[in-house]
Amino acid sequence: MFDDMSAWSCPHDLEGICQRVQGAVCAPGMRGCELEGKVRFARDEMNLPRKPVKAASAVRDEKPALPPKRRLPF
Repeated sequence: MFDDMSAWSCPHDLEGICQRVQGAVCAPGMRGCELEGKVRFARDEMNLPRKPVKAASAVRDEKPALPPKRRLPF
């Protein structure tokens, strides 16, 4: 009954960031993706050609931590 359906997990997805398309948000079927042109998705909008979307950079507003002040025993 479901012979033509399968599940797939991308080996290039690392916490939502595509390692194949450097710095892009992982979106199966986007340009440069391993699945591009090889599969047909159930949702029609996923079958349209899509450009990769740049992932947000992890910018830290905090200052680097200072080393702890140590008290010497003498």
